[in-house]
Amino acid sequence: MLLLMLASLSACAPAASTAPEKAFILADPNKYKTDAEKERALELAQTVCKTKAMTASAELEKTIASERHSMENLDKAREKSAEMYTTSFSLCMLSNGYIKK
Repeated sequence: MLLLMLASLSACAPAASTAPEKAFILADPNKYKTDAEKERALELAQTVCKTKAMTASAELEKTIASERHSMENLDKAREKSAEMYTTSFSLCMLSNGYIKK
């Protein structure tokens, strides 16, 4: 029972503690005329990408954690979930016209 409760609580934990938000710049600097437009576009892209990445990582963590209820599996789920977050965030930012610094 304790193991089941631990697994369900772990599924609610944040998948990734830090996001690679600062690692991206606009691929086409002439796309926006003002700094305010550039900043707003970056914030919007980051928000959308964070949401997509959190959803993908949470789903992966939930899937792996539910396969078997063991501490080893929970650690693996968290690790794979963090990888999924980073990958999903990066892919989303790249598809929104940003490149890594």
